[in-house]
Amino acid sequence: MEEAHPLLLIENPSTDPAYNHALEEYLLKNLQEDVFMVWQNVPTILIGRNQDALCEYDADYVREKGIRVVRRLSGGGTIYCDLKNLQYTLIAPFRDDGENPFLKFAAPVVGALRQLGIDAEFTGRNDITVEGKKVSGNAQFRYENRVLHHGTLLFDVDREAISKALRPNPVKFVNKQVRSVASRIGTLAEYVRMDVREFMEHLKGHFMNHYGIRETYALREDGLREVMRIKRERFDSPSWNLGVRHRFTHGYDVRHPFGMIGYRLDVDAGVIRHAEILGDFFGDRDVLELARRLEGNALDHAELSRGLEGIRVDDYIRGMENGALIEDLLAARTTAA
Repeated sequence: MEEAHPLLLIENPSTDPAYNHALEEYLLKNLQEDVFMVWQNVPTILIGRNQDALCEYDADYVREKGIRVVRRLSGGGTIYCDLKNLQYTLIAPFRDDGENPFLKFAAPVVGALRQLGIDAEFTGRNDITVEGKKVSGNAQFRYENRVLHHGTLLFDVDREAISKALRPNPVKFVNKQVRSVASRIGTLAEYVRMDVREFMEHLKGHFMNHYGIRETYALREDGLREVMRIKRERFDSPSWNLGVRHRFTHGYDVRHPFGMIGYRLDVDAGVIRHAEILGDFFGDRDVLELARRLEGNALDHAELSRGLEGIRVDDYIRGMENGALIEDLLAARTTAA
């Protein structure tokens, strides 16, 4: 984010996750101004764009507790959120200036926390931490020349819900000291004397002062209709939220420094007939395009290399080189579903 660059502040009282994510998509694709928004969801499992939804949460527990399940536009991992914590959104032009794209968006949030005396810092690929505990995870989605950056701020948490609702892939914790999601998170409430609504107002006030925001933006009736259309066609849709499952003959999950990746391949007579690339990674282009490029190729090094000519895998899976993808695919050859 540019220093002191004017933003539009969006007032959004909705706690419906499908509406909230539809609103984000509308703002990203229809407004040219930079945007800032703070909002909340009722108890919700938020699935990363590239994940296998049904492998990420306990369906029985979620159904019993009436927890919503929504897939967001951005990559990254699955999270649980509710009215004890909050989400924030920043939308601005994409600038490839060599900086960490997450850091420059998260920096004002870190500043807002430090203003309260909280010793927050940006760490890893997309986290804000306090005393080594994660208090915010962030994700991004790029559309044309604009980027949607959003994150969760863990003001307080329902640790039981997190522990029982989320079902992360055990490969994620291989060689890690931390063995669960709940054990590595912290909360902001223990550092301040305010409730979550007061904290939201503090965050809005910080951004308004920092970026010179003077007024809020309200959707017109035609904009609201478009948000409702997006909500209905995407974020209320089981096919978007849960995905469509295909038959596959080979499955392989692996953890890289840039994220978890799962390969689901339907291979017949040595040829990839259908491919899916799943995980909590980030990328600037739709990984479905990359998966389609794999289909029709023999599962061997030479043909996969030819099939990826002219393709930068890093555009689809940030941090991954073409050779690493091929190595993973060849490793999948030795597995069976």
